[in-house]
Amino acid sequence: MFTPALIVAALAAFASASPMKRQTATCPWNGVPNESNFTLLAVYDSDNSIRKPLALGMNGLPASTVVSWLGTTESIETVVGENFVMTDGGINAYAADGSLVGASDPVATQNGWLSFIHPDAGVTIPPAEVYCTLFNTSPHGAEFPYTLAVNGGDSDNFSVCNSSTSQMSVVVYNASEAGASNAGFTFSTCEPVAVHVLPVASQ
Repeated sequence: MFTPALIVAALAAFASASPMKRQTATCPWNGVPNESNFTLLAVYDSDNSIRKPLALGMNGLPASTVVSWLGTTESIETVVGENFVMTDGGINAYAADGSLVGASDPVATQNGWLSFIHPDAGVTIPPAEVYCTLFNTSPHGAEFPYTLAVNGGDSDNFSVCNSSTSQMSVVVYNASEAGASNAGFTFSTCEPVAVHVLPVASQ
């Protein structure tokens, strides 16, 4: 997981000749690691009527930055991408014109931003296989039957938090007050959310 404070270190890592170790997703019995085309929606735990589409943004950094982050579309000055495809637990992100704009990065187990590596970063890497789509098993059905999960099938620990370096509201996994400032967000602004997967119908 990359935060703005780690961009310099990230660039150095990408320049290294040794390959990065990639994580592999582990889905629970009610999860699948594949979804052909979808968007993402944050639904707030405190008020189910608050629902915000999610997209990738640069968190106030230059367009040449090799990493983008998932956040609320309304808080992003320039949207990088808002359409996604999950394959074997790895997510690729796409712009409105269909071009590939990011591959999912590993997510830290605490204060983890959901980051994506741009394909023009100088090194071609596959998306980190850390995600799942969980499906609702209630016999009564659900308004949102598909939910995003990470790091072994956890869908319960996402929050939307204000970045401490830009106007962007970012999705953070397992947000904690300890280390929040170093991670680049303001913990007091965090709101727990469910991140739902919304399949896009084929044209």
